[in-house]
Amino acid sequence: MRVQEKPKAVRPKSFSDQCCTNPSCETGLRNNYFEHKRLSVESLRVEQKYSLERRQLLNRAIHGWGVVYGFAITAAPSDHSGNKTKSGKLKIGPGLALDPCGRELLEVEDRILSFDDVIVTEDGRRVDPAEAFSEEQSESHLKAKGAERCWLLCAHYAEQSTSPVQVTGPCDCQHREWDYTCETVRYSLQRIDCKLCCAEDPCEFECRCRSGPCCRERTREELRKPRDVRSERGGCKCICEYVTNLEFSTECDCLSEIEDACCRKIRIDLHKRVPLACVEVVRDECGDWIFGENLEMCGPRRLVKRNDLLFDLIRGCDLTRIIHISWKDWHRSPEAVPFNDFSDKFGPDGQDKDEYVTEFSVKFSRPVHMDTLRADCFAMTVMSAEREGGWRETLRVPIVRIDSTSFSPEPGDPSNHVRGGTLVVEGAWLEDAIRGRKNRFLGAEAWVEIEVRGDFILDCNGQTVDANAVGLVPYPSGNGGCGGTFLSTFRVAPAGGSHQRRPMIPTTAKEPTK
Repeated sequence: MRVQEKPKAVRPKSFSDQCCTNPSCETGLRNNYFEHKRLSVESLRVEQKYSLERRQLLNRAIHGWGVVYGFAITAAPSDHSGNKTKSGKLKIGPGLALDPCGRELLEVEDRILSFDDVIVTEDGRRVDPAEAFSEEQSESHLKAKGAERCWLLCAHYAEQSTSPVQVTGPCDCQHREWDYTCETVRYSLQRIDCKLCCAEDPCEFECRCRSGPCCRERTREELRKPRDVRSERGGCKCICEYVTNLEFSTECDCLSEIEDACCRKIRIDLHKRVPLACVEVVRDECGDWIFGENLEMCGPRRLVKRNDLLFDLIRGCDLTRIIHISWKDWHRSPEAVPFNDFSDKFGPDGQDKDEYVTEFSVKFSRPVHMDTLRADCFAMTVMSAEREGGWRETLRVPIVRIDSTSFSPEPGDPSNHVRGGTLVVEGAWLEDAIRGRKNRFLGAEAWVEIEVRGDFILDCNGQTVDANAVGLVPYPSGNGGCGGTFLSTFRVAPAGGSHQRRPMIPTTAKEPTK
C-alpha cells in the first residue's frame, strides 16, 4: 500500500541576505488585547495615539479643513454702560473648525478677545508685537509705499496641561505630572495683502482633458448618441487622476511650546491655521493698539461643506427664481385668451403716447441688479396665421424698457436692486398693431410666447437667475442650475367675433388605429 506523503510547506525565497526585522508600522500601531495582558502607560498611549491619528486622518481626507459652523465675529460692546467709547475687543461666537491636519478646534461659548490675547506671527513663527507694529511698519508707511496691508485673524489648535499631581517614584523621589490635557483654541494675527481678504478660493479640482470613460475611448458612434451629461461631469479618468495624485501634508506633529498672555505654557501649531476674518488694528486714546470695528469675515474664511449644504446646492437652493408672473392664468392654458383681455393687459388708453407701461410683470424671489434688468432680458413674440399657406408668421413686440417702480424693496435689500419688473412697450406700435382697425388678430387665432432670459439677469449674490420653466406650473421657475430661459405660451382668440378653436399643437394624443 502506497502512503501519500504530506506536502512540504513552501517558504517564499528571500532575496535579501539580511535577517527579517519587525516593521516600524508607520501606518498606525494599535493594541491587541488578550487574557492576562499587562496594560502599561505606554500601552494606553499607543491606544490614544492610534484613535487620535485615525480620526484626524479621516477628518482631513473626507471633510477637508476650514470652518464647519459658527465663529461669528463682531466688535465687542464697551464695558462702560451708556458710554459710546469703543471697547477695542472682538467677540467670537461658538463654533467648530478643522485645521489642515484634521484636528478639531471647538469653541463652546462666546469669547471676548482683546489685542493682548492674540499671538502675532510672521511666516509661522511668533514675533514681538512691538516689532510688528513699529512705526516703520505702520499703515501710513505702507500706504506711502503703495503696499497696503491688512491683518488676518486665524484660529489655531492648542493644548494645555492641567491638574498637576505629585508622583512618588521607586526611589521615593517626587516629581510633578499633569493629570489631563485640555484641548483649546488660540488666535493669531498676521499681515496680509488687503486684496487677499476678498480673494476668490481657487479650484482645487482641475480636469485636464480626461473626461472620457474609464479603460477606453469613445467610439464615433457613441459620440453621436445622446447621453446624460450630469452622470459624466468631470469624467471618470479626470476624477481618478485627481484622487490618485492627491497629496496630504504629513507634518502634523509640530506643536511648539509658548507662553500666552497669562504666562501659561501652551503647545500650539503656528503653521497650521484656519483663517477667520480680516480685522482692523488701530490706536486708542492712550496710543495702545486695539481692534477696530471694521472687519471682513466671509472673504478670507475657508468653509467645510456639510452634506446637507451640498445637497441644497445641488438642488439650487442658493439660486434666485421667478416666483410670480402677472399672466399666470394664461400660461399654457388649453383655452384661448379673449382678445379684449389680452389688449387690456397692455394698459388703459390715455397713457403717454410714446410708451405704455403694461401689466405684464415678473417678480423674483431675491433682489436682482437693476443694471442687468434690461429690455433685452425679455421677449414677446406674436405668431399669426399666414393667409395663403397657413404658415405661422412671427413678429416681435417692441419692448423699450423695464419699469420697476411698482416693486418696492424689502427690508435688507441692497441698493440698486429691485424685486421685479414690468414690460414697457412702444406707444405707436400698440395703437397700430393691437388697437388699430387692421391688426394681426382680426379673424384668426394667434399664439403668443413670452421669454424671460435668466442668463442676462444677475441677483444680489452675483448669480444668474434660475429661470427655466417647469411643466405646466407657471412658477416657481428653475431646474437647479444658474441661468436658463423661462418660456411661457398662450393663445389669443381672434379680435371682433366668435371663432373656432384650432390649437397649434395637439393637447391630447390620438388613439392608435386598430
